[in-house]
Amino acid sequence: MDFTIDPAYLTDVTIHTKWNTYTKDGRVPTDEELLLILQGKGECSVTSSKDHPEFAKLREQLGEQGYISIERGWINGDRVEKPFTLNGLKFKVGAQFSCAGAMGIHFAVRAKHPELYKDEDDDETMD
Repeated sequence: MDFTIDPAYLTDVTIHTKWNTYTKDGRVPTDEELLLILQGKGECSVTSSKDHPEFAKLREQLGEQGYISIERGWINGDRVEKPFTLNGLKFKVGAQFSCAGAMGIHFAVRAKHPELYKDEDDDETMD
């Protein structure tokens, strides 16, 4: 089976979340805490990333159709269950199916430096 995705979706999306410990979950701060907030205290943030939503849809489709087993417990844990191609690149049974960001890098390096892959048995196979 052949699948395609716009290369622009082979990337991750940055998520930046900010909160203040004194107002988390809608809590009303005390007068003392309000003074601390005005001093810039209690501020927290976290930055993470996730697959582009279009890549996430493709990943779910591949999982539902049995082409990959989806591992939600750790990043890049998905494995190929049935062979398929994605944008012309063949995936063998047992191969890793990477996250969108890693997949984008792989496609970009492969396109820019095809000579690095010339000695593979099948230079269009990712495993």
